[in-house]
Formats: sequence, C-alpha cells, structure tokens
Amino acid sequence: MANKLTYRTEDEVRDSAKVILGFDKTESKVQQGTGQITTFNQLGFKGVIDKPDGWYLPDDKGIPAIILETKSEAEDISLKKWEKEVIKNCKIALTKYKHVVGILYNGNDVRVFLDNIEAETTASTLQDKSYYLSLFTKNTIDKQQIYALTKRINDCLHIDFGIKNLYHRMIFTACALVGKRYGALLVKGMNFTLMKNSILSTLSKSLEESRKQNLKLDLLIEVYSEIKMNNTTNQDAIDNFITWISEISDCVNSDYWNGEDVMGIFFNEFNRYKKKSDSGQVFTPDHITSFMYRLIDIDKDDRVLDAACGSGAFLVKAMCNMIKEAGGVKTKKATTIKDIQLYGIEFDREIFALACANMLIHKDGKTNLEQLDSRTQEACD
Repeated sequence: MANKLTYRTEDEVRDSAKVILGFDKTESKVQQGTGQITTFNQLGFKGVIDKPDGWYLPDDKGIPAIILETKSEAEDISLKKWEKEVIKNCKIALTKYKHVVGILYNGNDVRVFLDNIEAETTASTLQDKSYYLSLFTKNTIDKQQIYALTKRINDCLHIDFGIKNLYHRMIFTACALVGKRYGALLVKGMNFTLMKNSILSTLSKSLEESRKQNLKLDLLIEVYSEIKMNNTTNQDAIDNFITWISEISDCVNSDYWNGEDVMGIFFNEFNRYKKKSDSGQVFTPDHITSFMYRLIDIDKDDRVLDAACGSGAFLVKAMCNMIKEAGGVKTKKATTIKDIQLYGIEFDREIFALACANMLIHKDGKTNLEQLDSRTQEACD
C-alpha cells in the first residue's frame, strides 16, 4: 500500500511562520504575533472584528506594517479566494499605515503583496520580517551622478593633494567610501590627519568579523596607510573631498544596486591622467561582466571563482545577480552566497587591495579573496 501523504496543518504552518518572520520576539513600540482569535479591534482598529493570522504593527505609522495569512500545506495559495483574503486584511491595515506588506504562506510557497499589488520578484522562501520591510526602501544608483562626483574627487586627489599614483587615488577613495559606510566621522572642518585616521580607525574596527574569514583584508589597511600626499593643508580640498565622498556613499548605499562596478567607474575616470606609454591593467566594463554571467549560464546556487580577479568586477557582477535571484540582500541565501560561493585570486598587492575595497563597497566583507599567484600549487590547493 502506498504511503499516505501528510501535510502540516494551518496551525503548524502558522507556528513555523511566527519563528521565521521573527514575530515570536518582543520588541518595543511594536505589536507583533500570530494567532486565530485576535481581532483587528484588539489590535487598535476600532470596531473591526476580522482576524489576521499574523501581524507586525509598529507604533510609528510611517514604518510598513505586515499582515500574514497562512494556509495548510495541502492548500493551493495561487487560488484567487486566498489572495482576496489577504488583500481584505491588508486594506484594513492600510487605513492606518502608509505601506503594508501582505504575506500569503502555506509552509512551502509564499506570495507577497506590497500595498495590495503582488510583488513580481521576491524570495521564494519565507524570510525574516526585515526582508519584507526593506521592500519599500528603493534608493537606486545614479551612475551619472557617480561619474560626475568621481571626476571631482579625482581632480581633487591628483591636483590638490598631489597623489600621482592612479591606484593610490582609487584605494584612498575606496577606503573613504568603506569608512563612511561603517560610520567613520567625516565632517567639514576636520584636518587631513584627523580625516585619514578616522577612516583608518573605522576600517580597522569594522573589518574585525570579516578578518576572521579573510585575514588578507589586513593588506587593505596596510596599503591605505602607505599612501602619501604632497599637500595636506588645503582645507577647501579636504572639505570638498568629504562632501563628495558622502554624496557617492548615498548613491551606492542601496539594497537595490544593480551590480555596477564602482571600482570600474573610478578606474575609467582616474585613468584619464595615465600616460599613453604606461602599461597597466584594463578594468572590465560592466556590459562585459553582465554578458559573461549570462554566457556561462550560472545561477544563485553555483560557486564562482575568478583566478585573476583584478579589482573584482566579475565577482561583483556575479554577487549582484545571484543575490537578486535569491530575493535580495536581506535573504538568508544572500549570506550563504557571500560566505561560500564567491572566490577570487589576485597576485598584485595593490590591485588585491582594490578588490577587497570593491567587495566592501558593494556590501560584502565575506567573499573569499586571496593574494596569490594562480599558477602556483598553493593557489590550486
């Protein structure tokens, strides 16, 4: 006799969803939980007797609310009647909240509605609530603004500060961006030494966790410390640099970045001062890395090795596309991708430092990068 299929009940699915979403925790200034007997009236919606299966209702009505509707594993949540049920409850929440995330879940499949419009691309498995709250935070990258700011920064570093080395200008800028992202104090009026030390201190502290996985990140700090300036007394130049770094940081500090290689943008601009007779690396353009990702037919479950990774352009593009396929940077899968699915090798010390900075700018300090000669047995091992 064939084994009879068993499905989790709606109660079991609801209990599971409570833990995955994080609705089981106590948070200040938030009502959150799951159940079948709590009415909207009890949750502050006067006179409404409908009962949600789960809820996340912040005191601050500017923060998105979350409404959960669960079904047993045996139910097909693609049916219109279940969609209408979650939309009905979300409409109630929308009477008080600017934005509401509706989640329809049967223990396996999940459908997500943003202000009652179904999201086209989201994670295929249920995630922590922070992932769903972030779906309303769209701060896209303005590449043209980055190019304009990069030109100003390059002119400032090359002319006002007197940094002649192309890679040093890139590393100094990249480290300032990483420092800014991790909270370095960069304010107009501070002198050069204070600015540089603030970036250095923030890098050292912020990379502690990443260092445990990748000790070579120390090299980024070493290279940054070695950069010398011809002039460090021009306060207007210092103030301008801080202002422009802050503006670029705002541009790229988005969960919705599309994998544009910021280091490649820097290189294209900073390279204007390079003499024709100079030999050096060519940084791969964004459209080529996008094409290669499609050409080799990889997805979010593959592992990627670039054995001569340069500044990390291919790894940045792979990371971006894989995380996008996984549902975004807030998913658990995104952490796995960064932890064990991206590998890079680069021999040149300063270019390796650029690769480290590039990954950090793109919200990742965990990618496995090694400064090695890829032709050696050590790199092979």
